[in-house]
Amino acid sequence: MLVVRHGERCDFSFSGQGEKNWYRRSVDSNGKYKPFDLNLPRNLPVRNGGMHTDTALTEIGYLQSKITGRAFRDYGVVIDHIYCSSALRCVQTAVGILKGMSSDKLKLNIEPGLFEWMQWCKSGRPMWMSTKELSAAGYPINSNYQPIMKDTDLNLDESLNTYYRRSHEVSKGILEKHPTGTILLVAHGASLDTLTRGLCGAPPRSNDEFFFILQHTPYLACTEARESAEGQWRVVGSPIPPLHHAANAAYDSTLLQMSPSALSERAAASMQNKRF
Repeated sequence: MLVVRHGERCDFSFSGQGEKNWYRRSVDSNGKYKPFDLNLPRNLPVRNGGMHTDTALTEIGYLQSKITGRAFRDYGVVIDHIYCSSALRCVQTAVGILKGMSSDKLKLNIEPGLFEWMQWCKSGRPMWMSTKELSAAGYPINSNYQPIMKDTDLNLDESLNTYYRRSHEVSKGILEKHPTGTILLVAHGASLDTLTRGLCGAPPRSNDEFFFILQHTPYLACTEARESAEGQWRVVGSPIPPLHHAANAAYDSTLLQMSPSALSERAAASMQNKRF
């Protein structure tokens, strides 16, 4: 069983750039989507609301997904079944992985139980796209899949221990559906641990351990859990190399038009900020 984190997300990539979030900044007064940055998706899937709490992948995020899928193909990793969280960023990551693998046969099983820790949803349960909307967007969805958990089963007051138990229940349920073959689960940063730890017979982690691991789990991180002939599960690492790239900040095209005094003032302010 392989577990992969989703790719780079729009909301995190464009946070802190004014009061409006990335989606509000991208929609004009007529409701037309106009990306203000080349890393925003060229088009967004048609849906009944929800983009404010269910973010899309950036263009780089989708590229990360395709690179990972290509690595699976190049390293001889054969995926027999693929599941993903209901979050759009996970669905799009799974689509990108399939694209990179050059796979046109696998269908995505949308499993709400794979969603992240509900403590991060204090504003309410996200409004995810329906399987009908996802299919209409051109994503290869298994419309006949019956999820192990419904979105309404997810508790907004979920404790960390309960999140680990929920993840274990879902991973066990998925494995029971497929006694053989390799399963790919596309989910969230914490999922690499929460979906495998219970299988390996280990207890839930402490808060400190949990957050330390999460902070060191980048986009498209991958781990593999393998079952022995005796039925014992253990985490064996990743079947593909890690994906690393540098950050690339937005370019201010007015810099070359500034007066020397204005430029000196900006430079001084920048140096001052770096000191604190």
